[in-house]
Amino acid sequence: MDGNDWPEVCNWFNSFRFVFTVLIATWIFTRGSAPKRGRYSLRVALVVAAGIILAVSNPLYVGTDNPLPWLSVSNFVRVWIAVTFLLALLSIKFLRRTSWTNALSRWAMGLCIERFITSFIHNWLFLIIVKDFKTEHPLSYIAISLFIYGLFLMVSAHWLAPLFARDLTSLKNDGGEESRTLCMLYILGVVALYLVTNASMGISEQYVDLLRKLIGGDAEGRTLLDYILYFSTGMAGLVAFLIFLFQYAIYHTTELRHESTLLQVLSEQKSRQFDTISANIDYINRKSHDLKHQIDALEYAEGSRRGALVREVRNALNLYDSTANTGNDALDTLITERNFFCSRNGIRMTCSLAGCDWDAIDVVDLYTVLGNALDNACDYVMRFDNPDKRVISVSARQKGNLIVLSIDNYFEGTLDMADGLPKTTKPDVFSHGLGLKSIRNIAHRYGGDLLVMAKPPIFTLQISLFTDVVRERTDKPKVS
Repeated sequence: MDGNDWPEVCNWFNSFRFVFTVLIATWIFTRGSAPKRGRYSLRVALVVAAGIILAVSNPLYVGTDNPLPWLSVSNFVRVWIAVTFLLALLSIKFLRRTSWTNALSRWAMGLCIERFITSFIHNWLFLIIVKDFKTEHPLSYIAISLFIYGLFLMVSAHWLAPLFARDLTSLKNDGGEESRTLCMLYILGVVALYLVTNASMGISEQYVDLLRKLIGGDAEGRTLLDYILYFSTGMAGLVAFLIFLFQYAIYHTTELRHESTLLQVLSEQKSRQFDTISANIDYINRKSHDLKHQIDALEYAEGSRRGALVREVRNALNLYDSTANTGNDALDTLITERNFFCSRNGIRMTCSLAGCDWDAIDVVDLYTVLGNALDNACDYVMRFDNPDKRVISVSARQKGNLIVLSIDNYFEGTLDMADGLPKTTKPDVFSHGLGLKSIRNIAHRYGGDLLVMAKPPIFTLQISLFTDVVRERTDKPKVS
């Protein structure tokens, strides 16, 4: 390879550098915020293949002697940059089960990182400070570029991405005005970044030579031209920095709001727990009193009467043997509490939740999902006087990283649906609707969904949750 080939090599390198920096940067901010789709490795390979095709197309077209008459080289590069940006967004949806709001947020953050590195580090260093370095030392230029981009991407992965670990966008109401507004803001931010990038390219391509002639070649003129270049090449980086700060503000404002709402919910749960515990204590005291009399009666009973008393005592003791054993202490507490409630109110509840990785689900999320679902089921079946209709079944099964939780109860009549959820029959419409929306939002955050099925005589809530979603486990309120 002679010296004339190195500029072409650098052009190919820069094409691959840009495409894969964009893809890697968006991947850094997406990983852990949403579960992987099936055949993830194959999907990654397809994204890489698309990236290679895109990276190859740029130097091939730019280096051709016969570009299309309706597509100049400059316009091709602009379209190529836009397609690269879009590939990064589509790759997020292709690789991860996540909402468009979250995907757009992660996409914007990844593009901001790439534009920041390119504008403030690469362009300032190699276009202004040591402008002839790439031509004179192409191998060193490639090595230094790889080091710079690798270093800043590692910094982003270890220190910046963890600040946005959770997908908070799914905490909002699906299809709500706030989510649509955020989507528009993210898109406008990326469009602004793209337009500033094009403006910077235009200044470098069309006006630098003109400015050089107008300013002159003396030291003062060169200094002024350098300042103009610093500004033009750094514009995209500055806009990227501001957009990233905006993202940070949105994310952590949402997080604070979520924590505030969570504390309020926990406070309400504690109040409800106190009432439940008081009722349980009263119930246990009454049962204990009855047991004493039944045991006393056993001393004097004979024949069939004695057998009937033994059965009554055994049935009463079965209540105290209703402690759940799911393998998760928090879930055991919740199920045991609901067992007492069901026993007091003549509801038969069967439970089969063992064998699932419940520790992978946040304890507050677990309480919210199962607590709300069981509350709704109990409220519904308590309207029936017939004890055979006061029936609830709770079951779960796990296959790989997927847990499917089903809550079934007796059902009569028809069901009106709104936005995929049943319309509430409670007087407090907002609170009841919020319970089902909370279940669905939590399911979405774990990459799953909420499915409602009503076919008399059975009503089913089916909740799917993926256990391979990385969540923050620290600095959260604990259920006590």
